[in-house]
Amino acid sequence: MDIAIRAAVRPGRRRLVYLCAVLAGVAAGLAIGLAARAPGRIPADARVVTVTPVFAFDSGAARDRPGYYAFTVTDPAKVARIAAVINGLRQLPAGAYSCPAEGGSAMMPTSMQLTFRTAPGAPVVATVGADYGGCQFAWVTVGAQTVWPLDNYTSSGQQLQQQVLAIAGIRWPSPPG
Repeated sequence: MDIAIRAAVRPGRRRLVYLCAVLAGVAAGLAIGLAARAPGRIPADARVVTVTPVFAFDSGAARDRPGYYAFTVTDPAKVARIAAVINGLRQLPAGAYSCPAEGGSAMMPTSMQLTFRTAPGAPVVATVGADYGGCQFAWVTVGAQTVWPLDNYTSSGQQLQQQVLAIAGIRWPSPPG
């Protein structure tokens, strides 16, 4: 405050004080904006997504389970829609959750995994997982950062997995539960 009073006495320094105040405001705004940026968002340059059913206690091929298969979406518009659904998932508060026990058949998937790339065969830019059973959380990993737990239910009230399959135009058998 002392600086502002002295600068007001000298008109040449007033501009310097205003400039410093503006720069401080811009720096604060950038810091707040970067901190508020939602972590774990699917990068905008993702153009390909591979969707894989994951089965409990078994990494065996999906071909052993009738109706379930991995598939790749290469239509950039569909990939962008899937990414938008994921980016719209709500972060749940950290803490303990009381989740129902996972049940079901070994023939049913326990989760869906989505792997995003910028082009076919390119390095992975993001990975998403969404559970069918238990608490039905979703998570997103971008780089070395994983955001978890995310609400598996989208703003439309459907599970993430249902939305992904609908956008891709793929039909898997009814999920567990």
